[in-house]
Amino acid sequence: MSPSQTTRFSEGPVVLTPKQANIYVWGWQKKARFRDAVCGRRFGKTFLGKAEIRRAARLAAEWGVSVEDEIWYCAPTFKQAKRVFWRRLKQAIPPSWRAGKPNETECSITTKAGHVIRIVGLDAYDNLRGSGLFFALVDEWADCVYAAWEEVLRPMLSTCKFVINDEQRVGGHALRIGTPKGFNHCYDSYLDGQGAEPDHKSWLYTSVDGGNVPPEEIEAARRKMDPRTFRQEYLASFENYQGVIYYCFDRRTNHTDDTVQPAKPGVAADALHIGVDFNVARMAAVVFVIRDDLPRAVDEFVDVFDTPALITKIKERYAGHSITVYPDASGQNRKSSNASESDLSLLRAAGFTVVVDATNPGVKDRINSVNAMLCNTYGERRFLVNTNKCQKYTVALERHIYDDKGEPDKKGGFDHANDAGGYFIVKRWPIVKRVAVVSNLRM
Repeated sequence: MSPSQTTRFSEGPVVLTPKQANIYVWGWQKKARFRDAVCGRRFGKTFLGKAEIRRAARLAAEWGVSVEDEIWYCAPTFKQAKRVFWRRLKQAIPPSWRAGKPNETECSITTKAGHVIRIVGLDAYDNLRGSGLFFALVDEWADCVYAAWEEVLRPMLSTCKFVINDEQRVGGHALRIGTPKGFNHCYDSYLDGQGAEPDHKSWLYTSVDGGNVPPEEIEAARRKMDPRTFRQEYLASFENYQGVIYYCFDRRTNHTDDTVQPAKPGVAADALHIGVDFNVARMAAVVFVIRDDLPRAVDEFVDVFDTPALITKIKERYAGHSITVYPDASGQNRKSSNASESDLSLLRAAGFTVVVDATNPGVKDRINSVNAMLCNTYGERRFLVNTNKCQKYTVALERHIYDDKGEPDKKGGFDHANDAGGYFIVKRWPIVKRVAVVSNLRM
């Protein structure tokens, strides 16, 4: 590809940098219906957005797209969308393409072909339902409400129809761009574009890759910023963000390929240690093995209905293994559905060894123990997780945050797996507290 890409507009060429052009040229290809560009700050995402919106307006007319299918620039809030893109949108769509003056109230432009191009905020996404979508550009994707995509934008893209070279196509296209913010939906969609989904394509570019920020400015930022923020903002690195409870976890450096080993001639099957959190219809359990006296999370059970169902799943999957369970102490009194026995009694009756105290450990003690095992002050990562086998547990470690009262959040559903894993860790590897002994001083 040449150093720049000139788009085929009738009024004024748009010159893109090589990395911007690489994203642009994949537009409207079947293998890249959903594109995700994860980029560092000042990469030139907004400039790329102008080119994308302008092209979409031209193609909508060329391909006979229904005027009911609109073209949208989306941002986390309408205020942000207007500030960032409204002026640029009016620059991108020349007066000769417009049916009239831009609507300054709605922040929309109607082309002579009848297609509406508008900017929207995704914070009030319930108000956006109605029209179809030919193209959606979602800016600052990591900061957008995911439900806006899942419940509104994605369904609106489904009904659009157009013809390319006598071939009927169904379904509008989308480009989601932005700087990462932890391991949230932006990370998930990036992975989709790395081969997980056939019609997704994704890229990750640093601020330097964009060609707009000189290297000396990058180095100046590096000197002033903490390492994690610098990596996220300028290197487009997915990092655990502030407020995450298990901030010491890193899916790359805390990963292990270790798995449960069955019995072999002369070698017994792995002894399994399973942390369990009791919840109605959402029980969670994390399976551990011990290697060199250190924990390895190698499997998980999530969203299990009740204790009898969990027992059945464990026995089916791990027959022949000795099993020790480290459950939630609330199971002393909690009764499983349609059962007169306590959950702990059911676990013991199943033949499992149950290790539990009279009460649960302190929440902070459990969290501190897990973080210390994930990475201590010497940089030692003693607690490893098979992120392929424990996918839900991995996401929970990355995304569980504190609420506005400073307590672990319980609304996101990430607490169950973390509690399960934590019961085992804090029991076997507690942070030993120093105990002060006071005695009389004899003179």
